[in-house]
Parts: sequence; structure tokens; C-alpha cells
Amino acid sequence: MKRPVVPAPPVWDFPSPRTAQLDNGLRVLIFQRPGQHLINATLVLELPLSAEPRDREGVSAILQRCLDEGTASHPGTDFADELEGCGAVLAGGTGYAAAHLSLEVPSTRFGTALPLFAEAVREPQLADADVRRHVELRLAELAQEEAHPSHRGAIAFRAGVIDSEYRAARSASGDATGVGAITADDVRAQHQAHYGPERGTLVLAGDFGGEDPLPAVVAAFGDWRQPTVPISHEVPRSAPARALLIDRPGAVQADVRLGRFGIDRRHPDYAALRLGGFVLGGGFLSRLNRVLREERGYTYGVQLANSPARSGGLLAMHASFRTEVAAAAIAEASELLRVDGDRRITDTELTDAVNFLVGIAPLRCATASGIADQAAALVEAGLDTGFVNTHSAALRQVTPEAATEALERHLPLNDLSLVVVGDAEALAEPLRSAGLQLELA
Repeated sequence: MKRPVVPAPPVWDFPSPRTAQLDNGLRVLIFQRPGQHLINATLVLELPLSAEPRDREGVSAILQRCLDEGTASHPGTDFADELEGCGAVLAGGTGYAAAHLSLEVPSTRFGTALPLFAEAVREPQLADADVRRHVELRLAELAQEEAHPSHRGAIAFRAGVIDSEYRAARSASGDATGVGAITADDVRAQHQAHYGPERGTLVLAGDFGGEDPLPAVVAAFGDWRQPTVPISHEVPRSAPARALLIDRPGAVQADVRLGRFGIDRRHPDYAALRLGGFVLGGGFLSRLNRVLREERGYTYGVQLANSPARSGGLLAMHASFRTEVAAAAIAEASELLRVDGDRRITDTELTDAVNFLVGIAPLRCATASGIADQAAALVEAGLDTGFVNTHSAALRQVTPEAATEALERHLPLNDLSLVVVGDAEALAEPLRSAGLQLELA
């Protein structure tokens, strides 16, 4: 009996949406997904956070949190009752380039829920009491984040690798000073100035039962008329490399980030850098994880994350190490990031990385929400949905030499910033002994 021959899997393609544009400028992308009876509708509004007033940073996030607190047509809890009656869920957030609001609803109730979704975007109540409550909640969250080493490290790393003149150098949800100053008038003004159809792309994904969902979109959004103020997207620059130690007295672990300002999806090196980064620290059997976790036992896990934005991005190793081994772990991690000589990316490593990244793409897009999330992320980045397929093809063309060279260009070991959150009394001397010009905070 012969072993059966297993053919290579077919090349998966991200689906092409049907596109339309309403008379008011709202763009619509429709993904018909048979069998996906939980429909996702995601509205992406082009709204860079650089458009926030400098002394009210965080107002976009507060606005997003208030959208489901009642509308002009369904004030107060009436809106939540109507939404719950449809079995629908609203969720939203703010990125540095766009705001987004998503609706998930069973296909049988899509026609009822979509007008409610439109109400939340077009005519939110934005009552004084609701705004005050969300400001207070956000201030409480900020206090918790300040006490959490990972949050403190993430904020400090962003501020350390991006030039401070750019909004991207600061938290997307603002700090305590800006958030604490936000009033209901500020939130209403933000909505009035920036929520308009010409800024929007509505992504629909799911099984619409053979019916065209566009008429329902026109009925809900077609008469939306709201002029908005002009905007522009910033193109951040990197800041000089630095080593920062943030004191957390008595901490038994040190939260560590090592990296720099990175590249975005448009950069010709993006595919090669993504693969190279995966080899170094993207998977459980990556070089960093294999040595620092499995062999040394310094950490529960370590990763090298490549996080592209609309312009630029962040490229950083992140891990929490036991305080007594943190300095040694940082030194060894730096060595593991080297790709010169016999440490260059190998054929086997690259093949494994390609197989994983190309193979996981269809799994991430197996649901209507997965499709909508991917499309919305590309809209926010200023790219069309065809990027998914061109990027997958680009991944397959990367050579070990190209991946190695991309890492050498974009992760130079002499130009990386280090942020450590931990016990300064225990960490400062070992880190300085390792040759670091350390700043204390």
C-alpha cells in the first residue's frame, strides 16, 4: 500500500469587495460571504489624532466611548434597549489615523440594526453626564496604566523613538492632563468638525441572503450631510536612540523594550523585514524565544513585534525578565538580534516563516469579522484591499539574503532605544556596567 501524495495547498486569495460610493461621498465595500450569518459592518472615519487640540488630546477616544450612550432618536438607555433587541453589539476605537465603529448582528436582524448603527454615528446624544462619566473612567484607567509596568513601558518606548513634535509620540487615548480637561462641549465640537460621510468607508461582510445590502445602506446613510474641517496626516520622524530606566521600586521583574522607529507597509523592505523579524522573535521557536525562554529560563516569553502605522511604525523586542537576570538577558537579546556572519537568516528559517505567515492569513479571515477587520485596517493605512494578495505574493519571493539585509538596515544594533521599567536600585549599576548611557525616570 502506497502512501498517498498530498498536493500543495492552493494559493488563497483575499476576496475582492464590491465597491460603491454614495452621493454624499461615503464609500462602501461589500464582501458577500455565504454561510457567514453574523454580519459585520465597520465604519472607518479618516480622522488623524493630530487633528485633536493639543490641550485636549484624548477627546477622540472619549467621543468614541459615548457613541452608544443614546442618540437623538433613541435617547439614553432606549438606544441600548433597541440594539439589544436586535441581538447586535457595537464596538469602536481610535487609531492614530482613523476612528472606527463596528456593528455585529445576525443576518436576520441586519435591516433593523443598520439604522441604529447610523444613528450612533450621525446623531449621538453626547450628554454632559455621559461625557463626564467616561472622562472619569478614562482617568481611572490612566492611573491603573501608570501602575502597570507594561503600559508604562509601551508609552515610554513610543515617546522615546518618535520625535516629540508628533502626535504619534503620545498615547492614542491621551494623558491625564488632556483627558481631565475634556468637556462635553469639546466632545460635541469634535463630532461636529470631523464626523462626515466624505471621510468614511463602510465595510460590510457576511451572508446577505442573496439580497443587495446597498439599498439599506442608502436608506440609513444616504441623506447624511455633514461638512468637515480639512485634515492632513502627519509623517513622523524618529528620535535619537536612548536608554531609559523607569524606576518601579521593589519590582521582581523588569519590563524591557528594545527597538526603534520602523517602516510601514508601503516600504519595499516591508515583506522582507516582516519575515526576518518573525525568524528572530515572531514565533514560539524563534531565536529569541528559544534561547531566552527555553535555554536560559529568563522569561515566560519574548517577541519581536513589527507594528506598521500609516506612516512608519514601531519595531521592538518586548519581554519581562526576572530582575536579577535582566541585564544579562538584555545583553544576550542584543546578540541574538545580530544577523551577520553565520547568524544570517537560513533557508529553513525563512521557509518556516513564509509557511506560517502565508498559511495563517486565511484563518484570520475565516469569519465576516476577520474580513471586515482586515479591510478596515487597510483603509486606515490608506491602502486598498488588494494589498493582502500582493503582500502574500511578496512574502513568497523574499530570499534569506533579502530578509537578512532588511534586518541589518532597519534594526541596526548601534541605533536602538532601550526602555526598562523595573527596580532602579537593582538594575542601574548592571546596565551601566554593560556600557549603557542610562537615563533615570
